[in-house]
Parts: sequence; C-alpha cells; structure tokens
Amino acid sequence: MAPSLRQDGKELGKKHNLKVKLTIHAALKKGDCKVETDRRGRRLALVAHCVLNQNSRVFGLAERASMIGEVVRVLMRNGVGVIQMPCPELVYAGLSRAPKTREQYDNLRFRSLCRKIAEQLAEQISEYERNEIRLKVVIGVDGSPSCGVNENPGILVEELRLALDKVGVSAPFYGVNYRRLKDDAHKLDELVK
Repeated sequence: MAPSLRQDGKELGKKHNLKVKLTIHAALKKGDCKVETDRRGRRLALVAHCVLNQNSRVFGLAERASMIGEVVRVLMRNGVGVIQMPCPELVYAGLSRAPKTREQYDNLRFRSLCRKIAEQLAEQISEYERNEIRLKVVIGVDGSPSCGVNENPGILVEELRLALDKVGVSAPFYGVNYRRLKDDAHKLDELVK
C-alpha cells in the first residue's frame, strides 16, 4: 500500500490510510453513503474460462497463445469488469483430458459440479447487483460442451441460466465463435454499452 501524502508533500502513513478505509467501510455498511468518487464502470461480464486463458483448452484445440483479444479489447474499451467462470471440464477431467461431447459430459457428477459453480457465480453476481453493479452479458463459447450458448447450450450455461433466474438477475448470453470473432466483437460492443 503506497503512503498518502499531505498537501505539503509529507507522508501521512499507513495508520492514516487504514483509518480512512475503515471510516469509509463503516459508513458503507451502515448505508450512510455510497462512494461515487471512484472510477469503477459498474458493469460486469461473466466470461468463459478459455476466452481469458487458452491454456485451459483440450490439447490441440487452443486457438491462441493466451486469450481471445477481440473479446478482451471490447470489454476493456467499454470499462466492463470481468469475472472469469471456472472451467468445469478442467476441474472434472484435468488438463490432459480427451475431447468429449456435451452428451458425454451430461452425467450426474458433472452436472452437479456445473450447478455448484453456477450457484456460486449467481451469488457473487447478486451481491454486485445489490450494489448497483450490473451484469451486462454472459460470454460463452459456441460448440463448448460446458459453455456453448446457441445451437447446443452447454451444461454450465444451462445451470447458470437457472441459477441467475433464481436470484432475479437477467442478462443476455452470447456465444463467441472462433470463426467470426470480428463480427462477435461488434455484437458484444453493442451488448455492453
């Protein structure tokens, strides 16, 4: 934590910084004020794990070295915060897993894992929503057995729709496709504004 400076340039010190933070925290907890002076964008996107970390994909299927820049740039340009969804396939079967279809993953154990992840994400989003930070979009990856959105919705996406509905949060779901990322970037730009 960097020290604060007075107008004359002298250090105020860690105790002063802690006192200010505790005062703000206490006022927020009591509902006496909202800190409107910070620069947060008050908008969020839930993003499929592999969009932000291609290392999580099945070996041989990574499309990029790190992340899908087209999606990340849209979110950054529009001041949208990101929550990276855990990858249920990675948790369930590990990094060296064989590629599987949605039907192969659709079993009691995997669906239960997806439900647990979805409920935790919905709880987190609900907390943001209570504090006027809005979920603008859920970004999945079309063709994914977990995070597919369009033709064949993934298991995590199905469970997340139910969990968000249960906590009263509504947001569009959008599935990116590696073959149309330029078009996807334009559409996402409209969704998050």
